[in-house]
Amino acid sequence: MANIMLRKEAEVKLSQIPLSNDTISDRIEDMSKDILAQVVADLISSPAKFSLQLDETTDVSNLSQLAVFMRYANDDVIKEDFLFCKPLATTTKAADVKKLVDNFFKGNSLSWDMVSAVCSDRASVMLARKFSFGVLVKADAPHIIVTHCILHRHALATKTLPPKLTNVLKIVVECVNYIRTSALRLFSELCKEMGSEFEVLLYHSNIRWLSQGQVLNRVFAMRVELVLFLQEHKHCHADCFKNFEFILILAYLAEIFATLNHLHQKM
Repeated sequence: MANIMLRKEAEVKLSQIPLSNDTISDRIEDMSKDILAQVVADLISSPAKFSLQLDETTDVSNLSQLAVFMRYANDDVIKEDFLFCKPLATTTKAADVKKLVDNFFKGNSLSWDMVSAVCSDRASVMLARKFSFGVLVKADAPHIIVTHCILHRHALATKTLPPKLTNVLKIVVECVNYIRTSALRLFSELCKEMGSEFEVLLYHSNIRWLSQGQVLNRVFAMRVELVLFLQEHKHCHADCFKNFEFILILAYLAEIFATLNHLHQKM
């Protein structure tokens, strides 16, 4: 490729660059250490205290990971940067999270006295009343303000909807999952014949709260095709999509969840 695009001389020069797995790995590690050193230097030299955002999650290999982000002042500009991500190898208790952050601070000449606020995620270790991460932090540094992530508050709020709204959401999810698992091709053919803007419904997942807004908007946009298809297959919820109150609640849910999704993506 280098020979074709840049001629033989460039190919020769590129072939002299070592590209073994070990070499690439070492270079990535060196770059990572250099970036971290620059970020830590900015934190230490910052005229104001910095704030932290912690997110404890589980990766695809079922290993718990702690990701930490920070916001700080640098040259009269507020910056946001990724600080570190480390695995919680044994347990995921609040004390383990605190110890991991303490060790990072100790190894990089940082301290809790330099922190002004901490924002945590929805994980139980972050929320417990007596032994949460926030309680442990306040024990060492009472001046720190501990808050809970607003995005997860919205996600939790959607699980306590009024009964009418919950029922509509449940019916929508059942219809979507029925079509996607049992009759997706037939539904797509019907949409093609009707000249619909969309030909497929989006899959709903409880794990990812953004999916609710996307599903509801797609269902509302395809409500005419849905009622025809469900009637043809004599589905138990076919009459719901002909009910005026049901459609109003569906439109309301679609708008609310779309607004929340937009907020989540912006933040």
